[in-house]
Amino acid sequence: MNKLVGLTVCAALVSVLALSVVSFDASEAGARSCYTIYAKAEKMGSRYRHTVYVENDCDYCVQCTVWTDATPTPPKMFSVGPGMTGHAETTDDSAVDDPKAFGTCRDQ
Repeated sequence: MNKLVGLTVCAALVSVLALSVVSFDASEAGARSCYTIYAKAEKMGSRYRHTVYVENDCDYCVQCTVWTDATPTPPKMFSVGPGMTGHAETTDDSAVDDPKAFGTCRDQ
């Protein structure tokens, strides 16, 4: 019986977390289908510079807020024009060589 209770609690927590990540903003939902966010690390001596990129395949400008798992705060904000790629440096002093990018964009 304890396993069943544990699974139920775990499923409830996952559901709550998933709902907290999902945005119901229509402008964000429309933009989400036409941009890609990714990160790259550039070796700088013994450390790494992290840059987050946004490829905008939308027909309009998007306003983006991005971060990495290695540097979650402060998030970086910038705009990317239609058909363009924008970027922001999140840190130039990290030990992480493979950062994961996160973010969201909405139409302007």
